[in-house]
Amino acid sequence: MTKNTNLFLIIALIFSLFLSSSTGVPAPTLEKRQLWPQLVARASFNLNPPCSLFGEFDFTQLAFQFTRILGQINEGMNNPNPSAYTFGIFTTQNDGTLVKPLTPTFSVNAPPGGTSAIQLDIPDIALQPGLPLASTPAQNAKDVHNLWLRISMGSTILCSAQILLV
Repeated sequence: MTKNTNLFLIIALIFSLFLSSSTGVPAPTLEKRQLWPQLVARASFNLNPPCSLFGEFDFTQLAFQFTRILGQINEGMNNPNPSAYTFGIFTTQNDGTLVKPLTPTFSVNAPPGGTSAIQLDIPDIALQPGLPLASTPAQNAKDVHNLWLRISMGSTILCSAQILLV
């Protein structure tokens, strides 16, 4: 009986240690995410002339130095070579200054004419004016809300969509 009692006590002890460790204080990374204000912006392409694309890109401020861009084009990208397309953030819809070139990794799915999901983590753009960069506090990240996400094929602009806070 003593062996069974000892085995039972060891199992009970291990179980109680497991429970106490799993109900402890949340990890610091989770706390940081909860404390950081959630900033989200969206750029939508709607197949309205002259735009030949249909899709959407979301911009999420992850921390004070990174913005994650998630997007997908569902229609309008018919060239199977992804390197034929260029992405960039510009100051105006059809001309203007290039603020940030973006080089996403994706695949083009023809014949539907869409793309695989696109994800980029950009360290030097923000959705809030004057946001300091972590690596160099003397500099500020470039505020991109109200600017334009432009997709081109060669020198032809396929579509521009304004980046707006949601």
